[in-house]
Amino acid sequence: MMPTILADTTEPIKQIDPTTTYDMITAVPDDHQHTPITVTELTARIKQMLEIGFAKVEVSGEISRLTRPSSGHLYFTIKDAHAAISAVIWRSTAMRLNQIVKEGEAFIFSGHISLYEPRGSYQLIINRVEAVGAGKLAAEFERRKQRFAEQGYFDATRKQTTPALPQHIGIITSSTAAAFEDVKKVLATRPAWLQLTLAPAIVQGRSAPAAIIQALHNIANMTQAPQVILLVRGGGSMEDLWCFNDEALVKAIIACPIPIISGIGHEIDTTLADLAADLRAATPSNAAELCCPSRHELRQRLPRLASLSQLLTQRLNQKKRDQQAMQQRQLQAWQRHSDGRHHVSVQLTSRLTHAFHSRVGSIRSPLRLLEKRLMPLQPIQRLQQQRLLHSHQSSLLSQHMQARLQHQQQCLNTSCLQLHEQKKQLQLKRQQLAVLSGELKELDPSRVLDRGYNISYAADGSLITQASQISPGENMLVRFRDGTVQSKVISSIVQKNNTRKTT
Repeated sequence: MMPTILADTTEPIKQIDPTTTYDMITAVPDDHQHTPITVTELTARIKQMLEIGFAKVEVSGEISRLTRPSSGHLYFTIKDAHAAISAVIWRSTAMRLNQIVKEGEAFIFSGHISLYEPRGSYQLIINRVEAVGAGKLAAEFERRKQRFAEQGYFDATRKQTTPALPQHIGIITSSTAAAFEDVKKVLATRPAWLQLTLAPAIVQGRSAPAAIIQALHNIANMTQAPQVILLVRGGGSMEDLWCFNDEALVKAIIACPIPIISGIGHEIDTTLADLAADLRAATPSNAAELCCPSRHELRQRLPRLASLSQLLTQRLNQKKRDQQAMQQRQLQAWQRHSDGRHHVSVQLTSRLTHAFHSRVGSIRSPLRLLEKRLMPLQPIQRLQQQRLLHSHQSSLLSQHMQARLQHQQQCLNTSCLQLHEQKKQLQLKRQQLAVLSGELKELDPSRVLDRGYNISYAADGSLITQASQISPGENMLVRFRDGTVQSKVISSIVQKNNTRKTT
């Protein structure tokens, strides 16, 4: 079964060698020399002394007064409880940083000291930033290292000697790792009789120590076990390589009966597994080189070519040392030139920005005056004013119409009430008229005649209502329901005061 491979996503932490020494340049003139030096000369000597003496510095502290100008450079102060130092990260470096620096947070800064001669001030030019957590891991690493050393895990007396010409080599790493490819590429230049056996294992994360221990056990228990084991892994951060500091893994390396060559990380990376291994290599490729000489090296071991090979090796080593010294001088010179160029660039940028803002301000003032004068004359402004006036008038008209409509509605309601009252009066009059009509009908003479009564008229046509109005012998006209009769009075009986009078 193939083990799970954990991806390596972080960059290696490059450590600064604190034991590096530098040649100090005399900054003070000889006591016998009384000629004073200029400020420029003194500053130049101090600058040279600082930049050579502090070409590689690693500082931990908290960020304060962080500024991010438009130039892209980062200016801030690194401080602790008792001191502070100015620092700068040039734009080209800031674009490559993995850490995002923030105000008030603590980091580990790597760089060199530079002195800015016009102001006589020095600052830290930073080229790398790491989280403070890496420092905690380093402290834990030193604690474990001291404890394991006291227990004898790293004693040279117990380490095994690796074979000069192994025939069978065991490899413990991830089968998909670049380190495995590097080892195979190097071993391809070795003698053809080599037999390679890969014991795949996880080389990163919490499960890595157990996987590596199991791989060691599998190789040691093979029927034909290899003569040497390569424990290799590519570069990474301290967190990525932390599994190789596990105590159980260190004990398994010590207990392994087969010599182990470790090639973990880069040359600057050191793990407790490296210290416990029988032989430590700088890289995975270097581990493959150390476990077996190359074909070319075997040829050089021949007696007739040994002296020539040694001479060439010495000359190559001398050339490498000369080249490294020249590269160091070039790097320091380039750093001084780069710092000066950045300072000049910052000054020019500041002046140009100030001049630009001044020029823009001088041009902007008359434009603002013209803008204030033209603002009331703009068609949009006038149209907006007309719209506001129209809206106000429309509002007044609407309010007036609403008031009139309410008044008319009130008048209509009043008229409706009056009409309703008049209807009630009319109904009452109609009732009274009906009563009077009934009474009038009852008084109609024709109705009286229908009941058997008659009406008498004198000869002159006057209505006779009393017997005393007519005398015997006079003519009268009697009206009945269906006609009239002319008659002559023969006699009349008059009753007066209940006394009957007969004529």
